[in-house]
Amino acid sequence: MERVKWDFDSWARNYDEDVGREDWIHADYERVLKLVAEKATGTVVDIGCGTGNILRFLRCERYIGVEPSRGMRVRFREKHNFEPLDGHFLKLPLPDETADAVISTYAFHHVPDEEKEEAIKEMLRILKPGGALIIADVMFESEDEKRRIGEEDEVLEEVLEEYFATLDHLGTIFEKLNLRWEAERVNRYVWVVAVEKRS
Repeated sequence: MERVKWDFDSWARNYDEDVGREDWIHADYERVLKLVAEKATGTVVDIGCGTGNILRFLRCERYIGVEPSRGMRVRFREKHNFEPLDGHFLKLPLPDETADAVISTYAFHHVPDEEKEEAIKEMLRILKPGGALIIADVMFESEDEKRRIGEEDEVLEEVLEEYFATLDHLGTIFEKLNLRWEAERVNRYVWVVAVEKRS
């Protein structure tokens, strides 16, 4: 998974300030975290957990963060007095069927499109049967919509710099894997996708 494109270690110092600015990517940021937190119970694994902002809203029995950036892990520890595991979407350092819920907020767009299916399979691996996979991020219904919204809002270059998922692509993956899923649109950019792992 490509990580040299983003300097997460340096970003860690200002991350909380940046997400609070309510720019087009982070509009409704806290509302999105709350929506995800409401769906997550039991043992929750948070992929790309950053500095752990969702912990303000989670009411789960056990929380396990997974974060590839050392800088983010250090900042997380400063805030919460424990440290996430070192791992990423394609290599989660956890046994099979660890989690009742696997969540990810504002991180899945760092996974290249050709690796998204592999990342979903890896998240499903650590999820218990009947558990929920919940992904909240900037997404678009289709590649056409991605380009249209990017052009209309004059952010096309920024949109195309990232690997923002489309529901068309995710739906194809979920159907191939025989998964039940639903998508809730939060605003013009952000969706919350919930997937059920069949028992």
